Amino acid sequence: MSRLPHGASDMRPVFVGRQPIFDANAEIAAFELLFRAGHTDSAEINDADWATTELLRTAFVDIGVENLVGDRLAFINLSPRFIGREVIAALPAERTVLELPATSEIGPQTLAGIRLLREQGFRIALRCPDTRIPPAHVLASIDLVKLDARACTAQQLETQYARLSAHARPLVAEKIEDEATLARCRRLGFDYFQGFYLSYPNVVEGQRLAGAALALVRLIELLQRPDASVTEISRTITSDAALSLEILRLANSPRFRRQEPVESIEHALFVLGRTTIRHWALLLMLRRTPGSPVAIEQILIRARMGELLAPVLAPGNEAQRYFTLGLLSALERFLGIALEDIVEQMRLGAELRTALLNHEGSMGLALEIIEGFEQPDARPPDDLVVSAGWLSTRYLQAIDWARETLDALR
Repeated sequence: MSRLPHGASDMRPVFVGRQPIFDANAEIAAFELLFRAGHTDSAEINDADWATTELLRTAFVDIGVENLVGDRLAFINLSPRFIGREVIAALPAERTVLELPATSEIGPQTLAGIRLLREQGFRIALRCPDTRIPPAHVLASIDLVKLDARACTAQQLETQYARLSAHARPLVAEKIEDEATLARCRRLGFDYFQGFYLSYPNVVEGQRLAGAALALVRLIELLQRPDASVTEISRTITSDAALSLEILRLANSPRFRRQEPVESIEHALFVLGRTTIRHWALLLMLRRTPGSPVAIEQILIRARMGELLAPVLAPGNEAQRYFTLGLLSALERFLGIALEDIVEQMRLGAELRTALLNHEGSMGLALEIIEGFEQPDARPPDDLVVSAGWLSTRYLQAIDWARETLDALR
């Protein structure tokens, strides 16, 4: 099978700025992640919320926060208006510090949102850009305070530190740009330190799959993991309004209809069951890709054939993984998404990776069998414990299933 070159038209570069935050021992405790449009030291931002949305997608979806910060924390700048948006709920709470400016916009509604996020495991940092001290009730609702060392004189910095440290919150001295300021902040007793004197932000480049291709690959990545929780699946579905609507429509269809209507994605997951959700979510995403009906049918045939081969090639509970194998293997040929890009974007196990790229192992054998049926006059491998007739019957079953599924989707 021919492969597209890495970096084909379905990919584009994306960028994240990354500046370390150091602890008192001069070790990196966290990274602040910054929006960047390219390999530049800064970025012109006309719409802060748009820039935040782009940063979240790039850092947590395209590149992966674990690749940016390792086992350290990720600081993300938000405006108070951003609190309460559903996209935040999809972030890994235990890895994320949400950083807000200390402005008059932090009213009762924002504080309620902050408290809810802290209950979910997020840490909240408050950034003080000048010498004003936030009210005590605001300080009581956050976890850390960042103080702009550049905006204060030596006396103001000392006063600020004394007033803020009384609230027993860890303090971060930021915008440290010379050795004298660093020494002053250390002497006062700040817990963390950040600034150009310590380290400039460096820019990390990643790749973004375009449009429906990204959504498809990311959803497949989640659904092929046996440990994926209902909450994770629900968050992934609800992040896409069109997909959410279709899942709810399916759960309320005559095939699954209950006495009471299904009105939430989590309820739909309960009604439909994980297996049905796995298949249908994938199929609904496939329907929204730019492939032709014939291409979509061939993708479904491969996925179903992989599932039918699993009991023979890998006895045990392997049907879902082989379904995923068949589906992923078809994306390059029928949708033009390079296998190398799929493997790079997804946390696939070694067996699935080597099968897709090199046709190795029992999964690789499954792909050879499936692809054999797509070639004229092809013969199945001679060392199989099943007959050619058995394989032909299963392939015809896969064709019937694919056509029935497409009819149902229509």
